[in-house]
Amino acid sequence: MICPYYPTPFLFFISSEVPLLLYYSHVPILIISIIVAVFILVQDRFSLLSRALVLPLFLFSLWTLFDLITWVNNSSDIIMFVWSFFGLLFVLINFSFFRFLYIFIKKTELPFYLYLTFFILILPIILLTFTTYNLTGFDLIYCASLEGNNFVNYYHGVGILILLYTCFFLIKNYLRSDKLSRPKILLIGIGSVSFLFFFLTTSFLASALKYLGIVQDYQIEQYGYFPMIIFIFLLGYSIIRYKIFHIKLFAVQALVWSLVFLIGSQFFFIKSNTNFVLNGFTFLAVLVFGQLLTKSVKKEIEQKEELQKINIQLKDLIQQRESLVHLITHKVKGSFTRTKYVFAEMLNDSFGVLTPEMRKMATTGLESDDNGIKTIDMVLNASNLQNGAVKYDMKKIDLKEIVLKVIGEKSSAAESKGLKIEKEINDDVYSILGDAFWLKEMVNNFIDNSVKYTKSGTVNIGLKKENNKVIFYVKDTGVGITGEDMKNLFTEGGRGKDSVKVNVDSTGYGLFSVKLIMDAHGGRVWAESEGKDKGSTFFAELSAI
Repeated sequence: MICPYYPTPFLFFISSEVPLLLYYSHVPILIISIIVAVFILVQDRFSLLSRALVLPLFLFSLWTLFDLITWVNNSSDIIMFVWSFFGLLFVLINFSFFRFLYIFIKKTELPFYLYLTFFILILPIILLTFTTYNLTGFDLIYCASLEGNNFVNYYHGVGILILLYTCFFLIKNYLRSDKLSRPKILLIGIGSVSFLFFFLTTSFLASALKYLGIVQDYQIEQYGYFPMIIFIFLLGYSIIRYKIFHIKLFAVQALVWSLVFLIGSQFFFIKSNTNFVLNGFTFLAVLVFGQLLTKSVKKEIEQKEELQKINIQLKDLIQQRESLVHLITHKVKGSFTRTKYVFAEMLNDSFGVLTPEMRKMATTGLESDDNGIKTIDMVLNASNLQNGAVKYDMKKIDLKEIVLKVIGEKSSAAESKGLKIEKEINDDVYSILGDAFWLKEMVNNFIDNSVKYTKSGTVNIGLKKENNKVIFYVKDTGVGITGEDMKNLFTEGGRGKDSVKVNVDSTGYGLFSVKLIMDAHGGRVWAESEGKDKGSTFFAELSAI
């Protein structure tokens, strides 16, 4: 049947008898949705997230196209056929947007139980789509299908449930996410929920007002399409800002200028002043914000690309440095080791009995080689600690046992310099979670440094508990630390300006290694000194268990 009061449309979609708002609300958004979907598929078609976004855009485009057909055509057969899909498309659009948000946040497909729940909810709609429960008849006067109230209420109810669950899901995951993820969730979430809200409420409101006889058509429903523009803008910004998809600047520029062109073309269809003002305001807003978005995205892309180049160069340099360090240290350590054994054999009289002067020289050479090997091991340890090559064996240990053991090993070196070691350790248990080998390196470094940099006086070694923390400290009466040198402590190669005058083997890697060890144990390390020649105190703090 043909509606008697409606003309046959030109080219199936063009008619002068329909509201101009129809073209304003349908055509630009329809084309933009298709453009976005195509761009995403072309640029990132193998991504689960890309396919998850294309589905709601495709379904919404199909809804928009079908709605345009029902408004423009005058054939009851065409209108009835297309109209019958609205309930099914409505719930599919709502669910597909939720699925996109879920995959966007969780980085994985929906669990089976959610698919099953949705299938159970949508099953009555599928079964009743082509029955009189959906469309009860056709009104030739208004050229519109007559919908079953129960069917309409049901699919709107399903839409409300999906929207509410989507809001709950977004809020829960926003609160649980880290600071870096929250802006992404907020942007995409606002765009998606605002669209679903207006899409749902305007559709429901149009049906309700039509049922109550307040309005004679569904024109109010057209306003529910405009929030898709909000979603597209937020999506376009997020694509580049957070690299959600692998799409470059040209995609955003294409989207912005397509939207400007399509909205601008609506001026040719407008006849009323109200619609002209509305379209003009939207056109200017899109033009201004589109340009701002493009410039912002372009600047950010350039910065990120430059940063990526720098990072690649930095990684290459670090790799080259590590390779060079390992090569040099391997060669040098090998040389030290060979001469060390030569000196050791000499001291064992393997080459004949040495004179006192020769024995003294051999002893000095052996000590020098030992110090050289220790220095190389220190640099290698720092390199391995820094690049994460070291695996820590975390166990419950008593730090006091390690400290007392190191004190026993270092006592002879201190006594040979005339230094007095004083212990400030009570009989308490200082239990911590850590790697005994590397914590011994930390304790050894502190005590060894104090002995080396203290010409006379005492070295106080202590342990104490404060606020569920175990604090190890070494206090000496040595050369002290200036304010300038304090800034370089615990940094790579950081050593005192005059440290080599006291300790010619100083490399700055010892305290740097200590800092890396303490970081790995979740502790902290620091030093205190009143200045040059006023001694210093080094602290290491770990959590007690």
